[in-house]
Amino acid sequence: MTITLLAPDGVAVTAQQERQARAAGHGGGSGRQLGGRSGFRVGTPSNVLTASSTTWTLGPCAAMLDPGATTHQGMYGWASDANITGSMRAANSTYSRKDIVYIQVNDSSAGDGSGALSANPVYAYGPEDGSNAAPTLPPRSFLVGTISVPVAGGGSPTVVRNPAVYVAAGAPLPVWSQAERDALTAFDGLSVKRLDIPGRPNETWDGVDWVGASRYEEWTYSNPANTIPNATGWGPGLGTLDTTNSVYPGFGSTPANDIFQVNSAGRYTFHWYMILGGAAGAPVYMSIRNSSGSTTYTSHQWPNAYEHDLGEITLNLAAGAQVKLVFVQTGGSTYNSTTAHRLRVTKQP
Repeated sequence: MTITLLAPDGVAVTAQQERQARAAGHGGGSGRQLGGRSGFRVGTPSNVLTASSTTWTLGPCAAMLDPGATTHQGMYGWASDANITGSMRAANSTYSRKDIVYIQVNDSSAGDGSGALSANPVYAYGPEDGSNAAPTLPPRSFLVGTISVPVAGGGSPTVVRNPAVYVAAGAPLPVWSQAERDALTAFDGLSVKRLDIPGRPNETWDGVDWVGASRYEEWTYSNPANTIPNATGWGPGLGTLDTTNSVYPGFGSTPANDIFQVNSAGRYTFHWYMILGGAAGAPVYMSIRNSSGSTTYTSHQWPNAYEHDLGEITLNLAAGAQVKLVFVQTGGSTYNSTTAHRLRVTKQP
């Protein structure tokens, strides 16, 4: 065991001890007590890595890197103040491919077994077999970016920089997808900034779930040509999740016809849009009931069956709760559902 105190006069410390002592300033989520989450400096331009048919270029930039070879290793600061260039493999005449540029940290003094002391950017080209798969990232490496190389004569390569950025302790950690967020080692109070959601909201782990911005799912129901008789309940059938128009989907499901289920406790708002054909003026009710349909929690009246109607109901629901969606009209004639309906379910912060 080595205890390091930075930095009284006259007390010598090693580079590894200094890295360890700076761990308290690293942002969370990596699951490594003396390490951190590798990433570029915040504000690094997306075009810091470029490529032509012959040359790749990494512009001046900085990053914090955690090779993760040993538990005691800590993070390394890395920077370049000038362009770094290398040669590209020529495009294949038959297959496109994906190449990568990465930085591999080699520090034999930290016991990583590399036999070297270096951290140079490295270029690797992908297989030319039609798979269009990127090469496997070697151990102790940070991906700088991916270069998509079209077939010979198919145009110039395109580059996507690794979006990961490093932030200090206490700062919301930028993530670009729910999958990236869920891969973090969460702790009570860990905050992330969802760059994949409009408005860039923050979400915080409360020890049970991610809370913060409102999240909603959009579901479509296509069950037209179903007549709604007077005073008779009717359900929309089985919903289909519209992932394109949802923000953080995954908290609900439709396990059976007319049923919506939530997977975590919270306050939920049901927002319904539909078009009905029939005599104008007769009210139609949207009803939220228990899963068997025997108990009505609440209902909302639409006054005109011809309108593009919008109903909204808010309920506090326990984890795993199921509700039944039911429509009832009280006029003297029947109605037809003439188009697909949409249900938006919002989980409140």
